[in-house]
Amino acid sequence: MCAIAGIIDVKTSVKDVEIEKMVDTMGLRGPDDQGIYIDDYVGLAHRRLSIIDVESGHQPLCIDNGKFVIVYNGEIYNFQELKKELQETGIAFNTSSDTEVVLQAYKIWGIEECVKRFDGMFAFAIYDQRAHRLLLARDRFGEKPLYYQIEGGRILFASELKAFCPNSSKYSIDKTALNLFLSLSYIPAPYTIYQGIRKMRAGHYFSVDTRTGKYEDVEYYNANNEIDESLHDVEAAKNEIKDLLKDSVQKRMVSDVPIGAFLSGGIDSSIVCCLMNQLSDQPINTFSIGFKEKDYDETERAKLVAQHIKSNHTQYTLDYSDVLDVLDDIILYYDEPYGDSSAIPSFYVAKLAKEKISVVLTGDCADELFGGYEKYLADYYVRKYLSYPKFLRKIFEMAIERCPITPSTNNFLRKAKKVIRYSQDSGFDLYYDMMCLGFNDKSRKCLLKDDVYDDIKDIYRKMWDEIPSSYSYLQKEQIMDTKGVLEGDMFPKMDRACMHVSLENRAPFIDKRIYHFALNLSDDLKIKGNNKKYILKEAFKDVLPEETLKFKKSGFGVPVDYWFRNELKEDLEFLLSKDFIEKQGLFDFDYIHKMFEDHMNCKENFKFQLWNLFVFQKWYTKIYKA
Repeated sequence: MCAIAGIIDVKTSVKDVEIEKMVDTMGLRGPDDQGIYIDDYVGLAHRRLSIIDVESGHQPLCIDNGKFVIVYNGEIYNFQELKKELQETGIAFNTSSDTEVVLQAYKIWGIEECVKRFDGMFAFAIYDQRAHRLLLARDRFGEKPLYYQIEGGRILFASELKAFCPNSSKYSIDKTALNLFLSLSYIPAPYTIYQGIRKMRAGHYFSVDTRTGKYEDVEYYNANNEIDESLHDVEAAKNEIKDLLKDSVQKRMVSDVPIGAFLSGGIDSSIVCCLMNQLSDQPINTFSIGFKEKDYDETERAKLVAQHIKSNHTQYTLDYSDVLDVLDDIILYYDEPYGDSSAIPSFYVAKLAKEKISVVLTGDCADELFGGYEKYLADYYVRKYLSYPKFLRKIFEMAIERCPITPSTNNFLRKAKKVIRYSQDSGFDLYYDMMCLGFNDKSRKCLLKDDVYDDIKDIYRKMWDEIPSSYSYLQKEQIMDTKGVLEGDMFPKMDRACMHVSLENRAPFIDKRIYHFALNLSDDLKIKGNNKKYILKEAFKDVLPEETLKFKKSGFGVPVDYWFRNELKEDLEFLLSKDFIEKQGLFDFDYIHKMFEDHMNCKENFKFQLWNLFVFQKWYTKIYKA
């Protein structure tokens, strides 16, 4: 994996010192090599983490005597097939890297055709000197990050926000982005926390005239167009997903450096590890992280699968003392507020893996593709709840309201309260309320000052309304999650966690063929009754331990609710203190104080909301020296 950066300035020649400063901020993404290219008003820079063609993969890469230049971050998994096609047209290659395949593909097929052919994760910039054009592109799902800033006659771009921010305090907070973060726990494209800096949307490319600075933003891929059939046959579906996933895993095992896998013990990572084991002629390397708090620990599940496939398994059990010294470093590496607390164990398992390998495969994205989240059952549970007589529902609601929050009741109460709260919702409203894991619209309005609050619901309503009405409710949810949750939450989490330790991560489930297959599956093959990921379990039950199929999904949870009442309490009290909040001028202190007290007294569990505030305040303190 790598870092890219660049400057286009139609008025002033690009200085190497300026672009070198940008790319040097991202050294952890590319510790093995560095390169800079400048052609008067165009500057490109690259930092490299060597994975394929270690000896001759230097960038920026030029072909045809400098007429075409590329800086590229990512992996194209079908590059060998594309290379063969290009060779048949008479193209001769000088390296074994996929970077040269990307550049030659652009030269022969053009930007629109080549990005549609690529199966992989990428963000790249190609300078076409002949046409006086710079092409910036991001992969169809948004696995690889790409940020940009357009100001006057200058366009800057980079893989991480820190490249723009030697003096971040000069940027104002983007209020829409702040509202999105507080509700979703992440900031989706095209927004960033900074006014004036944007994130390129997934499935888009920019075409920039390097003489005038004028640019065109082109959408080359939209998940709305994926559904063209409906697959109902169980046996056919089982056979197809087995073939597709095995091929996807095999392609992602191509590497010139040591490789392994994250193993949580859940269905998804277990399937990936079992397939890797089948494809490898030696035991694979697997890694897992657990917690001393047993309610959050899954290491026994992981150990079960590791023993089943006889992998070289490494695991580590985290305690708060491990996290204390590096918590701020983990939070702040994201460059903007990011509230998915599973970033903590993700960092630690990446750090653990980096001691032995340089490329890791994960089970990410199976939940979004095959209906693995509890939220996909929201409509099912709401309809079931409403089928009971009103008087019984009233009794149930009173009992839930009076039930104390304890470690044993916490999870059930959280789910029950959601069903009650959203029982009058349907369609888009139900989806939107379920996706707001932090503050919902009502609580966010109480939290924020009037001039800071922004209505974000219409952003998502517009996206929902653009999806064809013929698609099922579940298909609409999955497309929305592709555009929001995957791009804004899941991919940044794993990208930053792994890049923090210079480790490349690959997710076999997000192969473009598997995505198309999954969206075209009939709903009952993804969720049968309340049995989530039905087809995955059916297809791979013969390769998994029997117990693995019976485990309930728990996710990569983190005991922040416990930490806030104990080790993190003092830190949280300071960040949410009256002086701090009133000086800041963003939040209502009385509302925050009540929420804080209710959480500490176990009247409510506000761990998601408090964690978002904790993360934001940490970021704010660093940037604005509060």
